[in-house]
Amino acid sequence: MPAQDFAGRTVADHVEAFTSGKVAARDIVEGLLERTRKAEPYNPIATLDTDGARAAADALDARRKAGGSFGALAAVPVSAKDLILTKGLRTAFASVTMKDNVPSIDAEAIAQWRAADAVLFAKTTTPEFGHKVLTDSPLHGITRNPWNREHTSGGSSGGAAVSVALGLGPIAMSTDGAGSGRIPAACCGVYGLKATLGRVPHEVPPDQFGQLTYLGVMARHPGDLGAGLASMSRGHRDDPWTFAIGREPFAWPDRSGEHPIAGRRITVIRRMTGGYLDPDTEARLDAALAFLDKQGAHIKEMDGREIDWKLDVARIILRANQIERFADILKNRRGELDPSFARTLDEGNAVDVVALRRALVDRTIAFKSVQRLFADCDLLLTPTVATPAPPATQNQFEPLVVDGKPLGDLRSAWYTYTIPFNMTGHPAISIPFGRSKAGLPIGIHFVAPWYAEGHLIKLAQAFDAETGASAEFPPGFAAGA
Repeated sequence: MPAQDFAGRTVADHVEAFTSGKVAARDIVEGLLERTRKAEPYNPIATLDTDGARAAADALDARRKAGGSFGALAAVPVSAKDLILTKGLRTAFASVTMKDNVPSIDAEAIAQWRAADAVLFAKTTTPEFGHKVLTDSPLHGITRNPWNREHTSGGSSGGAAVSVALGLGPIAMSTDGAGSGRIPAACCGVYGLKATLGRVPHEVPPDQFGQLTYLGVMARHPGDLGAGLASMSRGHRDDPWTFAIGREPFAWPDRSGEHPIAGRRITVIRRMTGGYLDPDTEARLDAALAFLDKQGAHIKEMDGREIDWKLDVARIILRANQIERFADILKNRRGELDPSFARTLDEGNAVDVVALRRALVDRTIAFKSVQRLFADCDLLLTPTVATPAPPATQNQFEPLVVDGKPLGDLRSAWYTYTIPFNMTGHPAISIPFGRSKAGLPIGIHFVAPWYAEGHLIKLAQAFDAETGASAEFPPGFAAGA
């Protein structure tokens, strides 16, 4: 079987084909590298590790010839966002100031994927230090939407979403600080999972107790989210949140036997703080509700605008963390930074101690508010974002404009739905569910109680069986093309 045919295959397909001897790991890698060259106009790759991927594949082939055993991701080609440390492979954080940075260690999640015999072939693009929900940077330029290059991929894990959409490996490791794994997943028509706080070790950031950022997984096939998560969920001594879970690593497949939809109480939140919802997006949300109703769910709607979702709280905490980390870069190398990142750090400088302390209290209030919602339901359902992907030239600090009408800044008008759950720690998933009249993907967003990632993945599988989204490729990138 030609290696390039694996572009649409699942993790299990890759593992079975390799371990059974049907295909060599090196053949998988060579086919993948050819697709990667074809994807260059979309700019999803920050650093391509051709030599490293070939060496890893050759080592796997030699081990199989010798009769060795293999991990759960054997010969699976994977990528990781350029914010995640990778030993011996450049991690530039999309910044000119870090363009020569080669870490001496792997992030623990990367180490776990390598231990499972995954083949890391690339770092994917991100905005500078992941500071915005659009993927462009002075170092790498614009990462473009795979369904329409005139539109953004979303961010900040835009490169990861594009790589999965174009068939560059079945899974990609992302980060999610305010929705930056789920937002690009929705923009690019793939599945994006943010797990429960502490499910995946994230031991590198300096502030372990105040962080809002999670390591996540993107996939074409929803079950592959489970395979990826299961292979990166062992705890780490330097991440206190992994101690808090106090349980075995995430297991997949989920053997609970519970139906993901029938009998489930689902609360629908059509709008949060922003009043606008794109008509095509709302139509797809209504279609999702019809599907859920047909499957036996119990649905109720609430007006999310009645709740203070504390969106500014996340901004204050993120900005304070950013300026603490990057104050020296702002002071000494401002001219080399993305102007929007410099402005972001300026906002961090303006956060005072009282405001930060208040924000930490408000984070707890937000958690309790969401917990009260789950007292009366099993799942929350929202759009992932208020509109399909904006233009590729969208500025972080300029208003979202629809039909010539400015709707407000992106945080309050476009991605209101994802931010709260970074503060509260609840697992959440973006599920592709059709496209707009203009052909851009539309995502719907489910949130579950803590530790219910397995249920979210099974829910996504139910939707995929209905839509066939996992089989859809952007024009010119079908499996084998």
